[in-house]
Parts: sequence; structure tokens; C-alpha cells
Amino acid sequence: MTAIVFDLDGTLLRTSRDYRDVLADAIADVRGDAPQEWLTAYDEAFFEQFSALEPDPVRRAFARIDDCADPEPYANALLEREIESLSPPRNAHEDLDRLAETYALGVLTNGVRDWQLAKLRAHGLETYFDAVVASYEVGAHKPDAPPYRLLEDRLPADRHGLVGDSDADVDGATNAGWAASRYDGGGFGELPGTLFRR
Repeated sequence: MTAIVFDLDGTLLRTSRDYRDVLADAIADVRGDAPQEWLTAYDEAFFEQFSALEPDPVRRAFARIDDCADPEPYANALLEREIESLSPPRNAHEDLDRLAETYALGVLTNGVRDWQLAKLRAHGLETYFDAVVASYEVGAHKPDAPPYRLLEDRLPADRHGLVGDSDADVDGATNAGWAASRYDGGGFGELPGTLFRR
């Protein structure tokens, strides 16, 4: 059995919007405006929390904003706005249907599992995949080895290959002994040929 594994953000789901604009819309949904100091404070707090793999980094980041009394509605609005801003590549459903006939399919993503699964479900993608691993489950982000090893445990195969849009994806897969292909922003119609070259 051969497994084809996809990165989520930037690969299975892409956006043409700047994330700061998505964040601003979410904040404005709750409080009516999006002050610059809120955007800056959230960005700094989120990346600090996320890099350190602190639990619930979105809510904790909003909680660090001085004037934010309740992070819950802001976190909910951000997930909704993030989902709204994302879309799968052209013909992704057809390509995944085709690949699933022959290959085991998985997702390997940096993030919190529930948050990432919500994005997959919202775009009708979750059912294509036999395994989903999020970095928070193992306390390490790609390109570190633990997420790759957990994916192998959940999706045993003779060989694994990862399709991703970043150095962390490609370098991590290569270091794990996997095949790797840099996603170029088109569809997945060339798979598996672009992944498993002899």
C-alpha cells in the first residue's frame, strides 16, 4: 500500500486573502471595528502560544488583549471567517476521488486538531482521508519527526509521500524518509506522478 499525505493550509485549502484581513473581519464581527492594536496584540500572542504549543492558542491569544473581556465569540468568529476565506483547488474533489481508489490518503497539518478538522468538514473534504494528524497531538510541528511518525502509525503503508506548500512540509517529509512534492498552487491532477518519481 502507498499513502499520499496532504498538508492542509496552503495545499488542500488555500486563500487569496491576507490573514490579517481575515482576522480584522472576525474582530469587527464581534465588536464592530478592528483596532490596529488588537490586530498586533493578537498576532504577537498567537504566534508565541502556537510556537510553544500552548493549549487553545486562539482563545489564549484573544485573552491576552487588554480590552477583550471574553475570547469565546472572537475565536468562533475567526474560525467562521477563516473557513469562509478558504477553498480547495480546482477539481480537488474529483482528484481525491480518483486517488482514493488506489491509495491510502492522509492529512498532516500544523495546528489544533479540532480547528483543522472543522475546516476540512466545512469544505466537504474530511471523508476522503483515512487518517488526519495535527501537530498539537504530538507536541511538535512539522518539520520535526513526531507528526510524521504518528501519521505512519495511523496510516501504515509501504511508502508515504507528502504534498505540501512549504519548506517545513518538504524538508520534514524528506527527513522522515518519505517522498515529497512541492505543491505549486494548481490542482492535484498530476498526482501521483509528481510525487513518486523513479
